[in-house]
Amino acid sequence: MHIHHRNHPASLILGIALIVSSLVLAACSLPGINMTATPVTQTSTSTIQETKIAPVTEPEHSYAPANKEPSETDPMAVGPVDVVDENINAEDLAEDLRLTDAAKAEQQAALAEAGSAANSPPGLDEPAPAIAYQVRRQFDPQIPRSVVTHLKYDAYVVYPDYLLITSSGANIREWPDAASAKVGRAGYFDKVRLLSEVEGVFVDSYGTNIWYEVEQTVGDEVIHGFILSALGEVRTFQFDKMVESVLTLQAEVDANLTAYISNYKNWTGTAPLYQGGTVDAFGTKRYQSAPGYSEASTESDFRYLPDGTLVSIIAETDTFYKVHVPFYDVTVYVPKKYVSLKNSLEQLRQVIVVDRKNQNEGVFEWVDEKWQLVSYIYATTGEKSRHKEPTDLGYFMAIQKVDQFLYLDDITRQIAGYAPYGIRFNGGAYIHGVPVDLQIVNGTRVFPPQQEYLHTIGSFPRSHKCVRNYTSHAKFLHEWTQIGQTAIIVIE
Repeated sequence: MHIHHRNHPASLILGIALIVSSLVLAACSLPGINMTATPVTQTSTSTIQETKIAPVTEPEHSYAPANKEPSETDPMAVGPVDVVDENINAEDLAEDLRLTDAAKAEQQAALAEAGSAANSPPGLDEPAPAIAYQVRRQFDPQIPRSVVTHLKYDAYVVYPDYLLITSSGANIREWPDAASAKVGRAGYFDKVRLLSEVEGVFVDSYGTNIWYEVEQTVGDEVIHGFILSALGEVRTFQFDKMVESVLTLQAEVDANLTAYISNYKNWTGTAPLYQGGTVDAFGTKRYQSAPGYSEASTESDFRYLPDGTLVSIIAETDTFYKVHVPFYDVTVYVPKKYVSLKNSLEQLRQVIVVDRKNQNEGVFEWVDEKWQLVSYIYATTGEKSRHKEPTDLGYFMAIQKVDQFLYLDDITRQIAGYAPYGIRFNGGAYIHGVPVDLQIVNGTRVFPPQQEYLHTIGSFPRSHKCVRNYTSHAKFLHEWTQIGQTAIIVIE
């Protein structure tokens, strides 16, 4: 058996018209452009496939792929490109905006309350006596020393260990006792610094005596106190697990010829049914996947491998690549048409690790023969429900960068809005900035300017397979990422 590392020549750019429900997408290549303007032909990018087949609508897929033919433009080109994908909002964006506005109002009220308390004269009452409590565990206030840190992005204050408020609000008490003085209040989806977990006074209505010692920053003031455990959820940056996953992938890349699965929107070809169905024994869907056979025969058992999945080529036959899939640690045979070596990783230098469990991410760069943490931030992944898809776990290729992409409404199939600074890594899944729904202004559909912040980022899965970031962090990643040197790892 022999292996060839194929270098694909640069493809010629072919202009294609993007038409969805009589809307010409060329008229909305940038935010704020009137969608009813005179149609103009728009050049689009999509992933080059080794074998190009027209998009196929899957019976099991609850939505049809966008009405868009594959293009032969360079998939790695960066520019003001409009790619059309499914609705990455899933949860109504209006609800995210409402919660963001409510959080701002609560923060302003907290600032006013803190200022009022600071200016008020001392009370005549005796201070509340300290109560005895037992510390169950301490949280780490800093990034572990084992993680080499050289931050290139630090626009937000982010704590390695934090408490996500999951109730409508949580009073911060002076002591771990519901009868002690209220010294502050954290709002819904606020993230406060965790110091310790303690046993305090039992609260009958919640059935627990467990409290969290926290710090909350309000303006220039740091409030110290305790929040009842039932009102929040402990979150952490799993730095050790992140680094371990990076090192595992680095060893795989260094020792092998690396490629990735390529079947975006089934353009390479619809994978066969799995025992008559569209989901394999591991829960992986047929759509945008390739079959990985146990033997070099289409008659053998197989599993689905999602688009973008990183693999190592071990050997080849006339029709198959024998590959090792590092995330699953399995060796399978994949038809050659599904395996792409375009910009494949020869050396791993950049990794974005997304933590699906904690809803955050760490970004690592290979510098001076060691991995350095260059940013860590909250993130929001995909939810598993109707019209939504969870973000797949695995090792993935950073396949394509776009300045923005358009997304469709799940029900009407009309263009619903755009998301800035996209990095596509798995099917229609991108790491991207805050999505922006189009608006009706004087009877005209227009795209508003970019939005930086949503208070729901870092809370719970809310998007449609994508990984949502603050827009400034998505921009940082978009500029930092080098296609052909970058991988995305999704852990639990």
